[in-house]
Amino acid sequence: MGGKTKKGKGRLDKFYHLAKEQGYRSRAAFKLIQLNRKYNFLGNCRSVLDLCAAPGGWLQVAVKNMPLSSLIIGVDLAPIKPIRGVKTLLQDITTQACRQALKKEAGGNLFDAVLHDG
Repeated sequence: MGGKTKKGKGRLDKFYHLAKEQGYRSRAAFKLIQLNRKYNFLGNCRSVLDLCAAPGGWLQVAVKNMPLSSLIIGVDLAPIKPIRGVKTLLQDITTQACRQALKKEAGGNLFDAVLHDG
């Protein structure tokens, strides 16, 4: 038989430990850090929308890499603990109500970047 593979919280690789050490909510934060190092797109963004954003690791990276006055919004069905400088919506991204809430938060403007880790 094949070896046992660790799943979920049992998968404690180096990125899991780095995330905990550096205060990120998820190991996935390092994916966005790597992409931003390569393409440097967050520094030029004034507004970002993160879809399916819980627990908020990518939102934390966005806050650290975007200008201070930027609009950063995270949307998810699961609650996201507050992050300074981030607005969160507890909604279903497939609904018209969510689209209306996003338009309202963005003041009718378009987002410079849309993030989704899925």
